Amino acid sequence: MEEYNTSQAISDLNINENCLSVKQKQTLDDNGYCLIKISSDEWLKRGIDLDLISDVIDKLIDQEGTKGGWDHIKNKMIEGKHPEEGAQRLNNLISKHDCFKKIFTIPEAIVASKYLIKNDISLSQLILRMPLPGKGEQPWHVDWIPRKKKNDPIRSVLTSLLLDDYTIENGTTKVVPGSHKLLKQPSDEGYFFQDHPHQKYIVAPKGSLLIYDVNLWHCGTKNLNGKKRRHLNINYRDRIIWQQINFKKTLSEDCKNKFSEAEKYLLKIRKKDPDRNEWLFQKRNNFFIKKFINIYWGFLDRLYNVKKRYFSNNTKSKKVF
Repeated sequence: MEEYNTSQAISDLNINENCLSVKQKQTLDDNGYCLIKISSDEWLKRGIDLDLISDVIDKLIDQEGTKGGWDHIKNKMIEGKHPEEGAQRLNNLISKHDCFKKIFTIPEAIVASKYLIKNDISLSQLILRMPLPGKGEQPWHVDWIPRKKKNDPIRSVLTSLLLDDYTIENGTTKVVPGSHKLLKQPSDEGYFFQDHPHQKYIVAPKGSLLIYDVNLWHCGTKNLNGKKRRHLNINYRDRIIWQQINFKKTLSEDCKNKFSEAEKYLLKIRKKDPDRNEWLFQKRNNFFIKKFINIYWGFLDRLYNVKKRYFSNNTKSKKVF
């Protein structure tokens, strides 16, 4: 019997895989990102209240301040410092209010992640980022280790839900369309804070979704006018990769019991889901550990493809003509 997988979870969540159009998928392939505009009224119809979420976020920022965003790296926390200088962050939001429960199952985020990763997926983290007034500028970067070959798998996908309008004045994101195809990171080409000749500013209204391949060259810009520019980042990863937030460990039993089986699968909080090796996670940036893990992930990739072919051939052999 085939194991429960992402396709089944999508079906159980009543998600239509055609919620992303052919054109939107092509845009993701060609440009490395896709912008989808969704109104506040449309979100309300989906059971997501952006105003409520905004209020909860502001209260959490007041409560956590510089302690916000350290949840997955508590051992590195520096008193009085943000994890990213010049920006307010919050992490592990699912554990902090019920209003975030429907955010990680936004259909477009799940379908786009599955489409790009082409493997089973799980949620890595749900975070907030907000550039502080007069700050927030980031160097050009990618959010993963650059691929070495064009056919290397995409391991992670980000979906930003905009809680405020994105403008050039309030610290929007800049991207370089098509740069996800480059087998290098911006610093390899000498790009740090300067403009790129092919850059584009993301200008979009509150409620929009910005979906992008983590290999895309991008950066946050400076918040010039001091107005709020908050977004939630929904990060899905290849299921064989460890999560930034260990939901199985950090979520309370009461919280876990609120989720459906499909949601538990995406969070990797079922009893059958393997526990994260905390020692390896803490040492993940060590050169030798990183090399070992990459070899291990490659082995799991090959094993997954063998299993997929086996189940596919087994299903075909059972067909009655």
